[in-house]
Amino acid sequence: MAKLKIVRKWQRSSLYKKSLILFTILLCILSGILLSYVYNSMVIYERNLVDNYIKYLATSGKLTEDVKDNLFEISKYEKSNAKISDGLKKLYQSDNLKIKKNSKLSKDEVFAYDLYNNDKLISTVSIKSTNSYTRMAILKIDEWKIVDYQNYFDKGIYAYEIKVPTNYKVYVNNQELDNSLIVKEGDVEGLERLTDYIEIEKSKTYEVNNLVYKPEIKIVDENNKEVTYQEEDNKIIVTKKFKKINTLDEAKKEIKDNFDILKLAENWSLYLTNDLSGGFYSLTPYLIKDSYYYNQAYNWSRNVDRTFVSNHRLKNPVFTNEEIKNFIIYNDNAFSCEVYLEKNMVVSGQDKQDIMHDRLYFIYYNDGYKLVNMEAITK
Repeated sequence: MAKLKIVRKWQRSSLYKKSLILFTILLCILSGILLSYVYNSMVIYERNLVDNYIKYLATSGKLTEDVKDNLFEISKYEKSNAKISDGLKKLYQSDNLKIKKNSKLSKDEVFAYDLYNNDKLISTVSIKSTNSYTRMAILKIDEWKIVDYQNYFDKGIYAYEIKVPTNYKVYVNNQELDNSLIVKEGDVEGLERLTDYIEIEKSKTYEVNNLVYKPEIKIVDENNKEVTYQEEDNKIIVTKKFKKINTLDEAKKEIKDNFDILKLAENWSLYLTNDLSGGFYSLTPYLIKDSYYYNQAYNWSRNVDRTFVSNHRLKNPVFTNEEIKNFIIYNDNAFSCEVYLEKNMVVSGQDKQDIMHDRLYFIYYNDGYKLVNMEAITK
């Protein structure tokens, strides 16, 4: 009898444990469903806030679902089978996407937003709420409809301007650009005044438009060696790799005659403050008649502003901390160099330094080097 009681007691205990376990499992399932509902409600609520919904439209691909692939004529230099809608979706999903509310286009219940790729405006989207409902008794969720969507790709999703020396080749997605894409030919930047008198390598500028994806661009020099480049705002400028020499002693091996660059720099500096003995005529051996700097110097000698140079006197030594360095050899008849000097003066009883820090450009012309250009160095 005692044994029977023990068995019944064990059975009741086991039934209780089973019931407790089942009840606990049921509670966990119900809690999971409730938490899932709460989480899902919060996700939908956050996503459907007007500012967030625009980003959701763009990055999810919903904004580009109805984009036609005739938005622009795809370039023959694009990779094969490229779709404009897919390219737009990828652009919207990049870290460069910025979204700003357009207060001018927003009106009544319509909210307009501008989409930017970095700082370039690429699209405008306007949406309007068509319905709203409540979740969890407190979360009001709007349902949105696109009422207007505009893209600004007059030159495609990607377009490039590429400037290189004339004997360089440019490849876009492994295809060499042909001459039909050249929009400009001219002098290498900074050498315009030199090429008025001597032959130096010129440059050509390509425009590559109507690309869907960011392309692979390769540039090779006249020896078919790939060159590095920097890209900024979809512009690439590659200048010819001219020979560079650091010191004057090394450069003398490339420069004809025993040309005194420092003497010219000092004379130019003295001329500007009316301290050069002989004035304009002391500079003429270094200048080409009727060239830009010849006329600049001549006009200064006749300019009324010359009379307003402050009263001063030169100190002894007149020039200190003189340096000539960073030579660039363009060819046998042209080079440039960086010149730095400090001219020491006393102006109105105060010590003053007039600093010259310029890149000077020279060509060998009529049996001697002539100054044809100067560029101030500000960094």
